[in-house]
Amino acid sequence: MGVPRRDGVGQIRALSDRVHAIFGQRPLGAWLTERVWEPHLPSLLAEAGVAYTVLDDEHFLQAGLRPQELGESYVTEDQGLPVIVFPGSVKLRYLIPFRDVGQTMKELRARADEGAKLVVYADDGEKFGAWPGTFARVHKDGWLEQFFTAIAQADFLQTTTLEDAWIFQKPARRVYIPGGSYPEMAEWALDPNAAKRYQQARNKLEGELSALVVAPLWRNFFAKYPESNGLHKRMLIVSEELARRSILDASAEVRQAQQNLWRAQGNDVYWHGVFGGIYFPHLRADAYASLLKAERILSERRAAAGEQRDYDVDGYDEYIFRGNAGAVFVHVQGGAVIEWDLYASATNLIDTLARRPEAEHEALRRAEKAGKVLVGKAAEKETKSIHEAVRARERGLSKLLEYDVARRSFFQDSFRSGRSDPVLLHAIYYQLTPQREARTVSLILEPPQRALASVPGLGIRKDIRIADEGLAAGVRYRLRNEGEERIAISFTSASNIGLLSEQNPMDTITAGTKKTTAGKPLDARNVTDIAVHSESRHFDIAFAIDPPCALATRPIYSITNSEQGFERVYQQVEVSCTWDVQIEPDSHVDLEIRATAVGQMVEPEAARPTARRRRTAPGGAAETPRPPRR
Repeated sequence: MGVPRRDGVGQIRALSDRVHAIFGQRPLGAWLTERVWEPHLPSLLAEAGVAYTVLDDEHFLQAGLRPQELGESYVTEDQGLPVIVFPGSVKLRYLIPFRDVGQTMKELRARADEGAKLVVYADDGEKFGAWPGTFARVHKDGWLEQFFTAIAQADFLQTTTLEDAWIFQKPARRVYIPGGSYPEMAEWALDPNAAKRYQQARNKLEGELSALVVAPLWRNFFAKYPESNGLHKRMLIVSEELARRSILDASAEVRQAQQNLWRAQGNDVYWHGVFGGIYFPHLRADAYASLLKAERILSERRAAAGEQRDYDVDGYDEYIFRGNAGAVFVHVQGGAVIEWDLYASATNLIDTLARRPEAEHEALRRAEKAGKVLVGKAAEKETKSIHEAVRARERGLSKLLEYDVARRSFFQDSFRSGRSDPVLLHAIYYQLTPQREARTVSLILEPPQRALASVPGLGIRKDIRIADEGLAAGVRYRLRNEGEERIAISFTSASNIGLLSEQNPMDTITAGTKKTTAGKPLDARNVTDIAVHSESRHFDIAFAIDPPCALATRPIYSITNSEQGFERVYQQVEVSCTWDVQIEPDSHVDLEIRATAVGQMVEPEAARPTARRRRTAPGGAAETPRPPRR
């Protein structure tokens, strides 16, 4: 699912080796992340030693099967390599443990009466105590004991493991399953308008027909969130470089780089749903840290260089500079720096997330308007599934919903003339012209003239310079007046810095004698230098500004949903430099921001020993895994 095949196979084999080393038994089945399926997976799974997996019964309905056919296992293949797939009951997932035990037993009895040979329940363990209200229901109120008692007393069913079902029950027939995931995931991958149409289409069809309304693949998250796509494509760069290095180098350092790469491929950060995903800064920070620890090892033999390349596959060439100490990525959208990496601290300084509309925001607005949002103890006591009740960590969150026009980055431009609304250039595509200078990369960027039409004669050129092996990045603006009358505007250059939290007192922003933390806004005038110190992310940034500017900093929050309910999540701090400028006809004004970053060394984690055979008792034989049987 977006992970290079070599890494997918390697990860599964490494985990199987680890399980065997600990438990003396090699697993033959695998749980698919979020039950995301793609047609090429059978060959990948088979190559990695996986014999069977579980999908939602909805996957099988999308393949044309009928509900009464879902009481057996099926076989599928890719390039002749087979995998057994079990239909996991969606209805049981919604009944267990959120409804009375009797309703679950009624469903199982109905399936048995239909002639089902096998009914599979496979779901997340956190539903049995970690989700809101489930600990009291499942354990204190006795749901779990009632459930197992009812199962033991039922004479019409027999419990079994998936492995035994794989061994003793032949698959019904071969099927080919289209790519997809469970319905909620499909809806989350869509923008709000498309998600609404998707839900309307499913609601118009009843029963098994609704499953034939197929939404886009899980990969649509890469289209919905440029930050997710950027992280994913950044991961591919590291994976490709590591694969080349691994051909001739099997050193401990390279093996450690491989472990860090695999860690960065963990799924949670690349998508968004009820469980936070890319909205959580600590998940993004961990993914980037893992990638950059791997790249730090790979950069030791690298010659600093830049290139124009469409690395994020959006149809436009970005400029990528990678040195021995850091990397800087410049995008033509907004003519801004979208990534600035420090290898020492394994930090992306611009680890940010834009605020975007979500389908869930409408549910929040409706619930707040109707007074049906559960807050505080009311939310904790509610035993309904998180898909059925609207919870919130605080009241009035819908009033905080604001949205950005583009992803948040460094050196984003806007201007205001008089009392008119500001003109944002964040989403405008600039023209980029790279120029080589001594130990410096100079990028000339200009927005199209139509974007500046609100102020006749205004021209903007920005020169982004990258130096010191990627540890320095600055911008020089030249604002031109090509008209016949004087121009008076306020011009703003905004930079967004990714911090883990707004609550750490050791993450500070200093301008002259004024000092603040990420969560407290700061306004100052005649500012010539700004210092950002992050204890949590292990870096410092120094900004030098010429001429002096008016400074404004503010925390940026998004509103997202989780198993605990809707909440505001701190994403980044915005640092804005604003100048009031007057430009005479046939003249220009220059504005400059120079930024230098230093990262404190974060040592790589110690490499774990490779899997080894389990130690046996004296005189005993080592236990060997059972060979696959079919």
